Amino acid sequence: MLFEVPAIHSAQCVTTITNALLAQDLGASVEVKLDQRRVRVEGNLSTEQALAAIRGAGFAAAEAAPHSGPGSTCCGGCA
Repeated sequence: MLFEVPAIHSAQCVTTITNALLAQDLGASVEVKLDQRRVRVEGNLSTEQALAAIRGAGFAAAEAAPHSGPGSTCCGGCA
């Protein structure tokens, strides 16, 4: 799952979001791209559960749209 989290601006934000997600699924893989303001989560959480965890940590979040399309080298598989 890939989420847009526009308010990410520091390493503390990364830690807060990561900890919020891991509190819900200790075995989850969480990757936060600070420069892209995106969070990728792989694990047992549903999209709704992951969004609730991020929002519960104080961050507005939305599911990221796939970025595949004409002229893109992306396969669209990350959505």
